[in-house]
Amino acid sequence: MVDSKAKKEGKFKFPHAFVLLFAIIVFVGILTYIVPAGEYNRIEVNGRKVVDPTSFHYIDNTPVGIFDVFMAIPKGIQSGSFLIIMILIIGGAIKLFDGTGAIRAAILKLTDTIGEEKDSWVLASIMVFFAFLGGFPGMLEAAIPFAPLCIGIALTLGYDALVGICISLVPIAIGWTAGPSNPWTVGIGQSVAELPMFSGFGYRLVVLGVLLTASIAFVLRYAKKIKSDPTKSIVYGMDTKHLIENNHEKVEFTSRHKLILLTFIGTIIFIVVGALKWKWGIPQMCATYIIGAIIGGKFAGYNSDKIADELLEGGKAIFIGAMAVGVARGINVVMTDGHIADTIVYGISSLLKGMPPAITAVGMFAVQTLINFFIPSGSGQAMVTLPILIPVADIIHLNRQIAILAFQFGDGLSNLCYPTVGGLVAFLIYSKISFNKWFKFIFPFMIMVWALAILLLIGAALINFGPF
Repeated sequence: MVDSKAKKEGKFKFPHAFVLLFAIIVFVGILTYIVPAGEYNRIEVNGRKVVDPTSFHYIDNTPVGIFDVFMAIPKGIQSGSFLIIMILIIGGAIKLFDGTGAIRAAILKLTDTIGEEKDSWVLASIMVFFAFLGGFPGMLEAAIPFAPLCIGIALTLGYDALVGICISLVPIAIGWTAGPSNPWTVGIGQSVAELPMFSGFGYRLVVLGVLLTASIAFVLRYAKKIKSDPTKSIVYGMDTKHLIENNHEKVEFTSRHKLILLTFIGTIIFIVVGALKWKWGIPQMCATYIIGAIIGGKFAGYNSDKIADELLEGGKAIFIGAMAVGVARGINVVMTDGHIADTIVYGISSLLKGMPPAITAVGMFAVQTLINFFIPSGSGQAMVTLPILIPVADIIHLNRQIAILAFQFGDGLSNLCYPTVGGLVAFLIYSKISFNKWFKFIFPFMIMVWALAILLLIGAALINFGPF
């Protein structure tokens, strides 16, 4: 029985993300022998390089050889070195702040302060907190360590495990999607698109407000329904002993925790202000995170060795994601060396030509949503798709900022319903909730937020959301 079940479950194993990226590099290398080589002329407008949409012309084919396909990987890592460094440094700083326990203590203090009689406010407040973590520092994976805590809080308040997942995973994914200052999607995307770092902050803040309001309404409606009638829970009857043991340990929110949390928040605010007011780039952002981490570590009572260890451990934890950016850049290296990137852009833009910008933006959103199944990495996707979509946006007179927004929506929202997303899988494994039950629960929500995303994209097109 066990063997037959294992065989049944093992019929298909989704390939490793790096295997998939390398397969794409190989596939693109094959395309250089099939797709005609072509080029657009680049012109400088207001200090920015843009495509001259009338200048496309075919050139002699320059197919990429087998050895060059392998060479594309180190070349891609080299070309993405600045971004890789940023990812490693920020990942290390976030690990240090999270490891102090200040964030966990703050959540427990909030629960005690508000009280169980207003438990819906507790749920909403926790969701706002996680939306902040997803939207500003871009801590999507940071929700995973909070699974025991949040599920435990939900069960204690009389809800089910799904509510516990929702108060952390859903808002952090929504915050990540809106990303007012998300360094992994907006930061990298705007760097690729040569836009001012975190420009368009105001409209993305509106996006965050709209999507978060819808999320809170959805979760509280479900929570109220199952609290009045537990049998309506999708996971009714599930054994929850493994979810409530050792998850209610009280952690005092000390003065030291307050100082650490204020340092963390201050670091993020300083980076946002620096990017918006002083036009900071990646080096300044990284330096600020290092300074903030050192100050936070000192408030935590860490010595210099402990601070260094925490920063390095955080870098190690995010190393795979950082390398994915470099490997993904190898795809663009092959397309550029084979001179097929502009040909592909020309083909896509020809299909979209004549369509209203709003329809084009929605089409880009749909494309990114599909791609996120295969490459569930915002930074990795940015390097794979934006070098193509940004020139398409230029050619069809769609603001680059709107193209970035379509990319954010496609990358972010589907993180809540794809079995290839590590964060979601981690929550389901811990709670022992099957994917089909989760999908049944979350799919109505996905329809709602996808519809809102389309409306927000259309609104962005109508107001010519910019700059550029």
